[in-house]
Amino acid sequence: MSRRTKSLLLLAVVALLVNLPIAHSTWTGWRVDRDGEDVRATVTDTQLVADDGGYLVEFQMPEDIDPDESVWVAQVDRATYDEAIASAQIGVRVLRDDPSAYTVEGQLTSRVGLVVMGLVDLLLLLGAVLLWRGRGRAGHALVLRATGDVERSPPGAGIEKQHDGQYVVSGDVVSLEADRIVLDVEGREVTVLLEGTATRSATSSPRAPPVTSWVE
Repeated sequence: MSRRTKSLLLLAVVALLVNLPIAHSTWTGWRVDRDGEDVRATVTDTQLVADDGGYLVEFQMPEDIDPDESVWVAQVDRATYDEAIASAQIGVRVLRDDPSAYTVEGQLTSRVGLVVMGLVDLLLLLGAVLLWRGRGRAGHALVLRATGDVERSPPGAGIEKQHDGQYVVSGDVVSLEADRIVLDVEGREVTVLLEGTATRSATSSPRAPPVTSWVE
């Protein structure tokens, strides 16, 4: 696997981790809307958190929904907040088998998380595009012909021009066949066509990750 491919996979994993919480929240909300049950929860506490309409209401589900009598919390609008104080109850839609999955009447949701997730996704997409375009500019595929034996080399990758006009290419093995070896050389895919003794030398140690080959 080339370095570029590994980088793209890493970006994909990061994108998955970033989007997973929002995806889970969306999935839970859809389940509550479809299969939830409307109940009246008992208000245990209220708290003003902002002067622009942000209020917290703490509540407990009916005992048949939540035998543990856990305290849950939601941020609601002013009308719902006033009604919760007056009646000591609040309307909740909840999954009977999962009291942690609920929505509350008049509930307010913050869009900050969505904005942050969108910005991170944009940066990840930009990084993926740059990696892909970088392959097009400096990481294009290259096919060369070996004029000597393929040998093991110290860790590292690169293409070095020799005094006789030939090159030494070193890189990580991507694939190995009878007549060729494909290397990842600093993000560039280099195919080295093997001939004669070069083939025998290469196939004698196929597990050596870095190789060096004289090429034309």
